[in-house]
Amino acid sequence: MAINSKLGIIILAGGLGKRVGGANKALMMLHGQPMLQQVIQQIKDCSEHIIISANRDITLIQQYGYPVCSDLPTYRHMGPLAGIISAATLLPPQIDFIQIVPCDLPFITSNIIEHLYQQLHHQPELHIVYAADPSKQHPIVCQMRRHHLTKVEQQLNSTGKHSMRSIIEPYPHSIVTFNNSIPFTNYNNSAMFASCARE
Repeated sequence: MAINSKLGIIILAGGLGKRVGGANKALMMLHGQPMLQQVIQQIKDCSEHIIISANRDITLIQQYGYPVCSDLPTYRHMGPLAGIISAATLLPPQIDFIQIVPCDLPFITSNIIEHLYQQLHHQPELHIVYAADPSKQHPIVCQMRRHHLTKVEQQLNSTGKHSMRSIIEPYPHSIVTFNNSIPFTNYNNSAMFASCARE
């Protein structure tokens, strides 16, 4: 995918890492590299505007050369929606589309981002699109129009759920299904890292 001047990317790396014993997943080693580094290598050619949402190890994460944004005080540790709203404040005004990528998908590809963009760009009635493979949906891998941020913030300020589905399902959206499930391999628990270390 060529660099898209209308697209910004937010990498979500601000979680508490509860399923990996409280470690910072973004900096955990996988095949000899921090997982965050692998994600960046996969998607860096999609956009000049990549923001990393992180709440700890800020100095280390800044070494990757991209702006790092912690959760705004009002939304501190309120999950992925907090990371999205906080990081989006650093995106320049010309960005019309925002791609969300979690830090624990090291095999994510630029092809996925391109297909989500094409779906959203060519269907102006849609607010947001997200990825799926033949066996599972992946709402965390989504792309939204910038104006949809108002809906995200409304949800954050509500007493309802603060899940990704809560900002997708009530609004015009679409699912893009990819045949290959490998890019959606989610390294989000200690067992997966232990298994990788034994390979």
